[in-house]
Amino acid sequence: MKNIKTLVLLFILIGLFIPHLALTQTDAAEDYLVLHDRDTIYGTVNYINRKGFNYSFYKKLRIIDAKGKTKKYSQKKVRSFKAENIAYEGFWLSHSSEKLILLNPKYNITPQKGNHHFLKVVEKGILSHYQLEWFEQGESLLMQADLLKRENDMYFMRATQGLFGIKRKTLTSYFNDCPKLQQQISQKQMQNLEEIVNYYNETCAKQF
Repeated sequence: MKNIKTLVLLFILIGLFIPHLALTQTDAAEDYLVLHDRDTIYGTVNYINRKGFNYSFYKKLRIIDAKGKTKKYSQKKVRSFKAENIAYEGFWLSHSSEKLILLNPKYNITPQKGNHHFLKVVEKGILSHYQLEWFEQGESLLMQADLLKRENDMYFMRATQGLFGIKRKTLTSYFNDCPKLQQQISQKQMQNLEEIVNYYNETCAKQF
């Protein structure tokens, strides 16, 4: 009899726990928008206009709620969002993406000035890794540029150059606060950004 009561209690606890776990997992995977007043809106987020062959980013983000109703929000009103399980954060950059990509590895953060971009979050830490995304005119292929940012800096540094890989000279100068990392980059002991970001956050940052 005691064993039966124990089993009944166990099934009750399992019944209470499983729905909570499922709900938590659903919430974690759900898209959302975070507005500048910190309000969070859940639903399915659409930010790319995929009509035809000339893809582009919507000037107003779309979010579809559970009832199928669509609302639009200006990019300037949105602080961050998650779509298809990928997080994005909004920043004002002082130059257009074309000029930055071709001429200048440094992206200054200038609130309410320049051009507004949502950057894809790759890794967050004392040193964070983002990606700037864009579509070339008349193309549907999503282009990307890798950016790095230390937590107190008001700028990003472009870290890669397309097929040429990481920008070694730029990064060697950028990491003047960590000579060991500078040496490994310049001597080609590190071949990708994941290694560099992890080393900085796990080794260099502990020295500060």
